[in-house]
Amino acid sequence: MLEFEPFSLSALQRALPYLRQNPSLCSDLSAGYLFLWQEGADTRFCIRDGTLIVRQNIGEQPAFSYPIGAEPDRMIDELKEYVRCNRLPLRFYAVDEATLDKIRSDGRLSAAAWAYDRKWSDYVYSFQDMASFQGKKFGGQRNHVNKFRKLYGEPEIRFLAPSDRASVEAFLGEYGAEHAGALSLEQIELRRAKELCTVYPALGLYAAGLFVSGELAAISIGEVVGESLLIHVEKALTRYEGVYPTMFSGFVRLVRDRLGRDLEYVNREDDSGDPGLRTSKTQYHPILMANKYLVHVGSPAAKMKPAFTVSYGDVVLTEIRESDKEAYLKLNVDVENNRYWGYDYREDPTITAPIDENTFYDSVVYDMRAGDSVNFAIRLSPGGEMIGEAILWNFTYDGTAELGCRILPAYQGRGYGKAAFRAAADFAARRLKRRVTARCRLENEASRRMIQASGFSQVGHDDRYFYFQYGQADRTGSHEDENERERV
Repeated sequence: MLEFEPFSLSALQRALPYLRQNPSLCSDLSAGYLFLWQEGADTRFCIRDGTLIVRQNIGEQPAFSYPIGAEPDRMIDELKEYVRCNRLPLRFYAVDEATLDKIRSDGRLSAAAWAYDRKWSDYVYSFQDMASFQGKKFGGQRNHVNKFRKLYGEPEIRFLAPSDRASVEAFLGEYGAEHAGALSLEQIELRRAKELCTVYPALGLYAAGLFVSGELAAISIGEVVGESLLIHVEKALTRYEGVYPTMFSGFVRLVRDRLGRDLEYVNREDDSGDPGLRTSKTQYHPILMANKYLVHVGSPAAKMKPAFTVSYGDVVLTEIRESDKEAYLKLNVDVENNRYWGYDYREDPTITAPIDENTFYDSVVYDMRAGDSVNFAIRLSPGGEMIGEAILWNFTYDGTAELGCRILPAYQGRGYGKAAFRAAADFAARRLKRRVTARCRLENEASRRMIQASGFSQVGHDDRYFYFQYGQADRTGSHEDENERERV
């Protein structure tokens, strides 16, 4: 049985030889990326028979890298056994186009669904173009660099040394003050970048700074994987005009001089959906976008038709439609109504741009395409407005699915939640052949009674949740108070 070791610096160092031989242009399976983004991801490593598999939580569920090393084919069989025995989904993350083709052609990995989200696609540039900024299309970048030279003199760009530690700390302090109101994801990245500044030599990374009159104005940290320079950290003080393109091109040349040759590519990672970053990274004219697919093997969502209708009592379940965007936005940003759902959009690190009616709709479309969930709009007629959502998710490789449901406040207390819950559970059991589970918080008595009244029996609890199984209804306490809110 595969065994996964929790993240540590030493574990990441043992994984380095495998990460450096990864042929993918995607940045996610690199030392710097894994160090920066392991917070909250429960990153783990398994090295077996000269082959590496990385496990991370992606969207609250575990996912795995496609095996890297000597025995990738055999490790697929080992991984299938691992997820089956541990009741986990079989999901692959950071999958590039070539690896997606391997998965799709592998008969052992059937019923797969896959999707990529544009905001996580990496920007890949020509190494030589970034080193020189030659040609008409880079005229804007050259102008910024020339303005920097005019204002501050010839750029002093060099690799950082231990003696620069105080300068780096002062720089990061000023940068943090400039970005005090940053979104959650940027705050996490800054915190981890500060730590990376102290450990990068142990991971074989390059770190350089741009100095103006002896003061640090910008830093970059990156690493070489194959024929690519991956740049993980790019930070600068904006009071220096033209600082970003000056540092970027200078860092590329500095790495070239250290290697004694040109590489093929520069990867500046994704834009995380930030409109400003997207504009900036696009202006450097990427030669390709490295899309990263999330692949879910054995997902019941792969069998779903684009349009479906499930009727039960007073409710109808359908797909979530574009016309539902406004109602779905209201459902997601109602903090009080989502309290027992366990979601607060204000704490969601994946929201990286201003919220509008597309934010949550786009997310649910992605989850469905990637095979991670089956989302139902709850209606009172097939063409009626959306009054709530039922969701099947947490699909394990051995055949279970978890069910949740939430109703807009204006429609609560009328039994619609119970009807929708029963309809979705019956659909999952009969049509998708899934063993259906559910849970609710210990303090949510209304939800507990609603779940039991929907044909579920309570099978256990821990210090946070009651757990339920569909199919053997326990009617104890099933007389639901219709005046209480129905939230699961």
